[in-house]
Amino acid sequence: MQEDNLLIKHLKDYNELYTVVFQTPITILAESGGTKTDWRIKNGNEIIAFETCNFHPRTIEKAQNEVIQSLIKTIPQKSTVFFYGSGCLQKENQEIIKKLFEPIDFKSIYVQSDLIAAGKSIYGTGLGYVGILGTGSVLCKYNNEQIEDLLGGHGYLLGDEGSGYYFGKLVFQKYLLEECSNDYKEFIETSYGDRSSILATIYGNEGKLFLGNIRLETENLDLQLEIENIHRENIKLFLTKYLPKNKTIAEISFIGSYALYNEKILKEELKKRGILLKKIIQKPIDQLMKFHF
Repeated sequence: MQEDNLLIKHLKDYNELYTVVFQTPITILAESGGTKTDWRIKNGNEIIAFETCNFHPRTIEKAQNEVIQSLIKTIPQKSTVFFYGSGCLQKENQEIIKKLFEPIDFKSIYVQSDLIAAGKSIYGTGLGYVGILGTGSVLCKYNNEQIEDLLGGHGYLLGDEGSGYYFGKLVFQKYLLEECSNDYKEFIETSYGDRSSILATIYGNEGKLFLGNIRLETENLDLQLEIENIHRENIKLFLTKYLPKNKTIAEISFIGSYALYNEKILKEELKKRGILLKKIIQKPIDQLMKFHF
């Protein structure tokens, strides 16, 4: 894959870094959301791309430390890292992430919030409203690397309306409360099992991941419309809860796969509120490369 005369090499796993011959110094760019981290390493005229687990200041565990150990063994000293992550809006949380990278002896370590990454990827050094529909659903005003009017970001236990996770939650609420058609009920049971099986999965160790990865599509047009209405309900919940109540907004941009998948619904619901959907970016990382590389 080619990007502005730079060859992008995608690794299947971060352990493949051991096969890369690095020039020195190099620049590392990382964008960490609620579930995973996208990495880009500029190595001469080549960009190394891979994914790992997410890095959140409150949940640094074995998986994150294994990634850091791999970087320590493979990354040249005196390089530079730009890290954008969820939970990194506060200075104390930025310091937690910085300390993780200190054993690599970077020349410079920059840590900022993933909200800055979202705003920068769309507005650059300008300003505008941006929403993230995903783990940690949030809406804020971005103003040249400053975050204002922050709404949401309460996490999946207290919020996340408008995310894929919340869609999964609504999908099974409709089923369990029997607020659905017989076709819908049959479709859910065929796809995911009966009531007891569904509840066991949701309250199991992988329940959050399960709910966040629900994908419902069918050739039954009436049933597909019923599913689409759940997406619409999810997006309306986000807009109702997180749009500023005392300010007029002309346009909003969004980040995330769920926003991209539901672009049509987003555009329609925003139009009802007199707001223009400016832009949707699935991943900020590719736009951030233009700043840092």
